[in-house]
Amino acid sequence: MAPITARAAVLHEPGKPMTIEQIELREPGHGEVIVKTASVGICGTDLHFARGLFPFPVPTVLGHEASGVVEHRGPGVTRVQVGDRVLVCDQIPCGQCGSCLSGRMVYCTDTGRKQRQRSRLSLDGDPFRQYLGVSALAERMLLDAAAVIPIPEQISFEAGALLGCCLTTGAATIFNTAAARPGQSVLVMGCGGVGLGAVQAAKATGASCIIAADPEAHRRQAALSLGATDIIDPTSEDLPAAVATITGQFGVDVAVEAVGDPGLAEVAFAALAPGGRAVIVGMMPSDSEIKVSAGLLRHGRSLVGSVMGEVRTLHDIPAYVRMVVGGQLTADELATHRWPLSEINDALDHASARRGIRTMIEF
Repeated sequence: MAPITARAAVLHEPGKPMTIEQIELREPGHGEVIVKTASVGICGTDLHFARGLFPFPVPTVLGHEASGVVEHRGPGVTRVQVGDRVLVCDQIPCGQCGSCLSGRMVYCTDTGRKQRQRSRLSLDGDPFRQYLGVSALAERMLLDAAAVIPIPEQISFEAGALLGCCLTTGAATIFNTAAARPGQSVLVMGCGGVGLGAVQAAKATGASCIIAADPEAHRRQAALSLGATDIIDPTSEDLPAAVATITGQFGVDVAVEAVGDPGLAEVAFAALAPGGRAVIVGMMPSDSEIKVSAGLLRHGRSLVGSVMGEVRTLHDIPAYVRMVVGGQLTADELATHRWPLSEINDALDHASARRGIRTMIEF
């Protein structure tokens, strides 16, 4: 096979602009594929790493919410064929550890994956660490085959990318971690891609009351259009009090914090009705602290964390794909702005300013 190269946005130092450079990909090994990138969403997680809020070795290539076309297959790959349209998810099951076998594959303990991520990509002949097993801000991605899921022609590449992270995270948080039931009340805090996925999933479960809270008016309106019954501007209202007024009781059955702010996590817990569950899916620094009222805790309220809604990628995401095709989930409308890879730094600034819902890099 001829040398495999790709233009990529390389992060050399957190907080500094990325540069467009040529990287090299090794040949796909056993169980690996090369995907030609079509669309990448800029996730809040990417913004955190770009700013240096979470340590990661540099240089690296960010991006993990992606879609594209299978270009090469390594030995042993049978799930996908060359030419298949696929989405990419960074939650990659080994299928053999206890977590995977018990259905909690987001906590997969496979250590070999991290070793593979250290040798896949190189810059000027020097290997560098692949970001979250994906490094999508490049013309090509070298991936575990278990990271890719075929998508039908009815699904756009943009929708596929969003199903690789934000839309799936929000939906799985409601369906899996919160285990929401028909007739319950749901509060979603933060109406970006993840929050709007949660709003739609809450509607799909038959929630009787879906409250969306976000400081940005355009995001609150997007939530209304996708199924929210009520909206709150948290900058002008006391959120727990407003929730109690809307529900006519102590609070909601399910609260989802989709921002990654410890203070909002405390508010989510305070907004629960007795027996309610607050799910923290927003990514927070590991040294953050969340304080809860012991009095509220006594009445059966719970606070739980969740990685990507505890999604079972190879089972759940194909179901969500079918829901998009069938109109039960909306994906394309979440992709509100598009930039070329050459303008990645402007795209990151745009995403940081929360001017739309999801900022996309198009190839």
